[in-house]
Amino acid sequence: MKITSAILLTTIALCAGLCCPEEDDYNGHNYTVENDALLSVEGNVSTLNLGDTLYFETAISDTQSKTTNENISISDFTQSGEPITYSLLVYKLNSYGNFDRITLNDDSITTIEGSVFVVEDPNNPYLQLKTVLTENTYKNKFGVTVLEAGTYYIGGDYNTYNGKIGIYTTNEFGTLNITTKIVNSNTEGRYIFTIN
Repeated sequence: MKITSAILLTTIALCAGLCCPEEDDYNGHNYTVENDALLSVEGNVSTLNLGDTLYFETAISDTQSKTTNENISISDFTQSGEPITYSLLVYKLNSYGNFDRITLNDDSITTIEGSVFVVEDPNNPYLQLKTVLTENTYKNKFGVTVLEAGTYYIGGDYNTYNGKIGIYTTNEFGTLNITTKIVNSNTEGRYIFTIN
């Protein structure tokens, strides 16, 4: 009786596996894209005066090349029109020569395209960016106005390998992990700017 049940269950499982059509090429796997040209500072400005605004842009083409040099569509990993979301951190050089994470507030952010959510948690402050899909490109643009002189940088988590910024999106097909840096950032992925 147990052998008959095992054979019957195995037969049903095999038939279901062979008869059901494939849904997509992705089949619930993880994919990686490395592209260091997705995030930039407008005009590559590195020195500003007090009260000036630093404009930051995101432009991620829907078609990206995987690390295996095959093309992949980001929209295959999102719901229709769903934005890609990721985080940026802002640090300020302190008097000891170290960078401290700073908290910005909504008044210091000017959103131009997409949206920016300021997380003012004193233990974990960051900016959460949401892109909008426009003409097959995920875009975000915002300005940061820092009202205190000093040396700052914007980038990913300080402890991240090579300062890479992680952008993730996932659905039933799988997970797409995009790693990037800000154009003209240093080897640690920091875009350093000075406010005079």
